[in-house]
Amino acid sequence: MQETPDITVEPLFCGQLELSEPTCMMHHMRPIKCVAFEGTLTGRRFYGCPVQQSEGVNCGVTEWVDKPWHPILQNCLSRLWDMYHEQNCGRVVDKQKYEKHLAKIKTENDKLCIAYTKLVQDVSKMFDWQDGRVGHMDNQKAVEEEEFEKKKKEVEESARLEVQMEKLKLAKEQRCILQSQADIIKNTRKAKKEVEQERDLLKIVKAKLEHVVNELLSDGHASKEKLEKIKAILDS
Repeated sequence: MQETPDITVEPLFCGQLELSEPTCMMHHMRPIKCVAFEGTLTGRRFYGCPVQQSEGVNCGVTEWVDKPWHPILQNCLSRLWDMYHEQNCGRVVDKQKYEKHLAKIKTENDKLCIAYTKLVQDVSKMFDWQDGRVGHMDNQKAVEEEEFEKKKKEVEESARLEVQMEKLKLAKEQRCILQSQADIIKNTRKAKKEVEQERDLLKIVKAKLEHVVNELLSDGHASKEKLEKIKAILDS
């Protein structure tokens, strides 16, 4: 049993073997198609145990599909892998050197920062001792400026509130005007409708009265002269 080498993905040779034979030695399961990617075995196809190392014991290579490469090709592959490992090892060493150098620079920088901070504090104390009065005046000036800014903000806030109140007042008046206009239009339409209804009623009454007068005239009742006057009034 040969241990399973590192493998690479090959779309044209992957997945589980469809044939029932061969099977892996320990589990008697159908092997999977793999392509080696390690040392002189690089590029060789083989059938390998389907059990992953994390899931159990992998029983290694079941059967090689490709025969061993020509010795010259094996030597070339071996040299390429040696060059890769040398370069990778060199990168690791360079990274370690860089990290050590960076840590040294950081330590020196921290020391300089501490020394600079102490120097600034000492100089500040010296100036405070020499210019105590000036410092007091500066402090008073800072307090006055702070109070001025505070009052300025209060005035601006008050002005902003007044503007907002004025806007609300104007908006309220505008809503009242619009409501009044709407009420006037509504009442006008209502009055117009009532006048039209009253006019229609008068027309009906007039028609009935004309009909009665005509009947009286035709029957010869009452005074013909008075009826003629009533009819003239209705016609006018």
